[in-house]
Amino acid sequence: MGAQVSKTFTKQVTHVVFKNGHPATWRKAKKREVKLVSVLWVGRCHEEGVLVSEELYPAVDETNPLLKNKKHRCMQPKDSPERTPENDRRMRRKLDKMMKDLVPKRPIVTDVSPIIIDQESGIVYSPGLKRSDYMAQRLKAMKEKRENLSPTGMFNRLKLLHHLRYKPIAAEGFLQCGKCRNVFYKTFVLSSFQPRRTLVMTSMPTEKQNIVMQVVTTLGGFSIVDRVCESTTHVVSCGQRRTVNILLGIARGCWIVSFEWILWCLEQRQWIPEEPYELSDQFPAAQICRLQRHLSAGEHQQDLFQNQPPMFVSQHSQPPTQNLVELIQLCGGTVCKSVRQAGICIGKYNGRRPEGSRVLSEQWVLDSITCLKQLSYQDYILQ
Repeated sequence: MGAQVSKTFTKQVTHVVFKNGHPATWRKAKKREVKLVSVLWVGRCHEEGVLVSEELYPAVDETNPLLKNKKHRCMQPKDSPERTPENDRRMRRKLDKMMKDLVPKRPIVTDVSPIIIDQESGIVYSPGLKRSDYMAQRLKAMKEKRENLSPTGMFNRLKLLHHLRYKPIAAEGFLQCGKCRNVFYKTFVLSSFQPRRTLVMTSMPTEKQNIVMQVVTTLGGFSIVDRVCESTTHVVSCGQRRTVNILLGIARGCWIVSFEWILWCLEQRQWIPEEPYELSDQFPAAQICRLQRHLSAGEHQQDLFQNQPPMFVSQHSQPPTQNLVELIQLCGGTVCKSVRQAGICIGKYNGRRPEGSRVLSEQWVLDSITCLKQLSYQDYILQ
């Protein structure tokens, strides 16, 4: 998090993270008026992403003789991170055994598509959710809301069939290929030509990336890519950090799920419903955008920046210009290549610009997408 850690107590030390330390270290820190904090202070700073007040997490003076009935270290409550495969050998062995058992003796051959399309409404969802009565009710509600859009949905389906050169025949539920004249069941035709889904990993250490890749390879149904794109349906994250892929996933209406979803899919040896593992508390806009994507007919398009003036993105912006441009356009904004045509300039820009145009921090774009709300310019104006 940007701090320098010293192995010795030098004059440059400003903080001492104290737990079960030597009494001499405590006395030395007190003498030099160095801040003594507990391990919980470091964890809270990491969770909040800011420098939390040290007074909220003071270290306990375990050398004080007034502290009677002091418990042994093994009886004290732990303030260390929770057990994970990285820091717990038993969990690591159990996970390795699960991964070993997951690998099939022979390739799994199935003609069931990993994506299910509701042919009446065009909604795409996972096979695990199809078995749920809850999802059936959700689909019924979505269909009712989509009644006005049914002509568009029908047009898209007819266009797909025309592209595949299939045409209906007298027998209901069957199609005939215009090229080879073979007859196919309609569900087989639609599922055989569905675009392959892609999955993106973010904020994930190498060890967990390997687990995700092994599970995807065995269960199938996904391709793993580095960056969120049109075919991406799932973004798997190991933390709460807001990354570019997280924001792209929100803008495109993808599932934003935790790594625990992968572990439970590994446990069940099949893709399970995502909703219990959706990071909706950390990124509430993700769930809204995902439902909007399901309800939309054709390509999903946000309208968050639709009413904003044209924007110019500085070449020195962070995140990089290309990422910001894509995020703005996915959310309905207009991006111009010349600052003369722009009403808003995103990122530092010291050159001449039209009178009345604003220079805003990149955080305005990122925070607006995170909240799914056009935030006020006032807090993001750059001088």
